[in-house]
Amino acid sequence: MPLPISQPSIEKLELKEGTDAVFRALFDVAPEVVLPDYKGIVLTKKKRAIDDATVQEHLEGLRQRAVKHLPVEDGVVAAGLVATCDIRVKPHGLKAKTYQDQVLEIDPTRPFDAQLVGLKVDEKKTFTLTHPADDANTVLAGKTLAYDILVKDLRRKEVPVLGDEFAKDLGAFENLEALKEAVRKDLEEATERDAVARLHATMLDTLLEAAPFEVPRSMVSLQLDDYCQDFAQHVARQGMDPKKVNWQAYRQYRLNDAERAVRSGYLLQAIGNTEAIEVPEADIDAEIRTFMAENQVQQPFEAFKAEMERRGNATEIKGRLRTDRIFDRLLATAKVTEELLDKAAFEALVELERKREAGIPVNRFDAGGLEGGDLEGQEGGEPAAVASAEHVHGPDCDHDHLAEEKPVKKTAPKKAAPKAEAEVEEKPKKAPKAAKTEPEPEEKPKAKKPAAKK
Repeated sequence: MPLPISQPSIEKLELKEGTDAVFRALFDVAPEVVLPDYKGIVLTKKKRAIDDATVQEHLEGLRQRAVKHLPVEDGVVAAGLVATCDIRVKPHGLKAKTYQDQVLEIDPTRPFDAQLVGLKVDEKKTFTLTHPADDANTVLAGKTLAYDILVKDLRRKEVPVLGDEFAKDLGAFENLEALKEAVRKDLEEATERDAVARLHATMLDTLLEAAPFEVPRSMVSLQLDDYCQDFAQHVARQGMDPKKVNWQAYRQYRLNDAERAVRSGYLLQAIGNTEAIEVPEADIDAEIRTFMAENQVQQPFEAFKAEMERRGNATEIKGRLRTDRIFDRLLATAKVTEELLDKAAFEALVELERKREAGIPVNRFDAGGLEGGDLEGQEGGEPAAVASAEHVHGPDCDHDHLAEEKPVKKTAPKKAAPKAEAEVEEKPKKAPKAAKTEPEPEEKPKAKKPAAKK
């Protein structure tokens, strides 16, 4: 008998004195997954090539982040200096607006900056400026505005020389060559993780296409609930009111992601069961201890683990580890060829992915659930109809509200230099959350790795 995974919906309840009650209960059940031939899949591993130019670009990023802004005593605004200003602007026919503490790196080729050249700190200036018709800011293009400017601070940039002393200042590097090698190593590791994550996604897409099956509506609804909760937190961190988001439109917007996440979970669970893949308790303990060490959790291990089990985090870890083992097993039988991409080709690949994606799914079902785990007795709530996966715009829908940022992992020499922005978009493992009895660490970037059902 199929396993019910949702609360029943009661229909046609008949109650008559002296007889048994008669009713009909509707509930979702786990789908039957007929596995395709998942061994010997042909795949291309697309990987960003790390050349000398890429290493130099990241070294320059480290150098620019080490810039010092030094005061300019009795100086005047000039090219290359950094000015902090209060700006009052009045468009014709509109009320004036004031913008305080605006920081500008002076470029006299820009008409606005040219008006500031020669001013001193605490000096004011009033002028009008007609913006060209082809101005990049379409709001200002072709318009004449009146400005009141107050220069409040003036600084000069001191950029360190990219040499041995700079390398030593960043950490335990003997010279610049040692720093270069550390940067190259970190970038190559990041590109490898990124390529493997993309390979997993491609492999899962191939399997999902070869194994069509319907997914329980209640589980899709739960997945959408998780998306909404995470996006509400994201919106709040940006200083916006989550109540202003058109949540109906957002759920419709993420429907395809949710269906894919649930289908992925059931598919990977079936493969894991067929391959008899399990996760030893010792591996879960090791993962928890690593997390405690990285986040300096002082609570005793057993108490911390018990709290994580109570909150469901231990099951999440077990599921994620099982997912990793399932993908490892699939890759071990796959036929993989590697393709190295230069910067332009890799950026084109990333842009194509961004156009295809509505956002990065934060997958609720991050592992092929085991018997006795979350799948057994899963309660998905009352079944509810889910509309088709077309993007619906309600009267309050705002694309800005629906656009999630794509997190990018940054890489840099370990235990030393400030982190350089990596060319690759790394999908790191999802860390378990700390127990409530300890301060929770900063949330790690969400992994793009496809999730399996837990």
